[in-house]
Amino acid sequence: MADEVSNAGATRPHVLLLGAGASKAALPNGDRKGRSLPLLRDLASELQLLDLFPEDLRSLASEDFESAYSILFELGDPRIQELDDRTADFFASIRIPDQPNLYDYLLLCLRDKDAIFTFNWDPLLVQSRLRLAKLGVSRFPRLHFLHGNVAIGYCIADDVMGVANRGWLRGSPCRKCGEPFSPTRLLFPVEKKDYQGDAFTAGEWKIARMFLEDCLMFTIFGYSAPKTDVEAIRLLKEAWGDVEQRQFEQVEIISRPDCDAAGIRETWSPFIHTHHYDVFGSFFESWIANHPRRTIEAFRSQYLEAQFISNHPVPVDITDLAELVDWFEPLFVAEDSTINPDNG
Repeated sequence: MADEVSNAGATRPHVLLLGAGASKAALPNGDRKGRSLPLLRDLASELQLLDLFPEDLRSLASEDFESAYSILFELGDPRIQELDDRTADFFASIRIPDQPNLYDYLLLCLRDKDAIFTFNWDPLLVQSRLRLAKLGVSRFPRLHFLHGNVAIGYCIADDVMGVANRGWLRGSPCRKCGEPFSPTRLLFPVEKKDYQGDAFTAGEWKIARMFLEDCLMFTIFGYSAPKTDVEAIRLLKEAWGDVEQRQFEQVEIISRPDCDAAGIRETWSPFIHTHHYDVFGSFFESWIANHPRRTIEAFRSQYLEAQFISNHPVPVDITDLAELVDWFEPLFVAEDSTINPDNG
């Protein structure tokens, strides 16, 4: 365990891809006000948006929001803007609970060489990063938003991303031009999820491609690769490349405790080389949670160098966020010594 803490020499990234299941797992009892996050298909009913659909689309909207939204989009209906605004306003109002949250663990367990890519609109990831920074954490994994985010704004002129001025968040203007950030796009019609046609989203996918090409470990958490995400899956496959050329990489999928492991393996088979994968029913069973900030080092020791390793699991019983940050301090110190040997 001590060896794992002190060994911080890996440079290849660990990539984490987040879907709606991750945010659902992060809020088992709802947000700070007890509100739960609705599934995409239930948005119209859960957010009381049915009144914005014409009568002949309301039944479809109550069962499949994306399909009904797509039809309205194709019709050029002006109510699309209010649908966008009311959806964004709800997600912007979500507040992370005060106690340590799953998103705090994700940010603390990965390093600045790693990257988190999320499809989620909610602001939990950004809220967690802001509060961890206030507690002195300075090295975070890269954060990128493949489907927009209510907490993130974008300056098209300068290609700069920052915290948005939305909900309770008070973002700063673009550091180059001083203009306020524009909100990032959230909703795309099902048949035309043209991520390349939106400047911000296209940039995020370009970065995702670079990280996926280079990573040694790829974790998919709470993302089921729905049929409506054809374009997203195509882009992920292109970035990952020929699975026969990924014989050293490891894929792990984090799902629910009662998940269908065989079905999940089949879904993600284009990314899995033979037996180089794990399916976990909980984040706390994963490589990220059992080898925090050292996933690549641990993986290389066990599978590429045939060494026996022990887990160094994150604590699950800490109720104070500052205490959780303190637990990671030896890991931070070892990383600082690796970067600046004269300090160690």
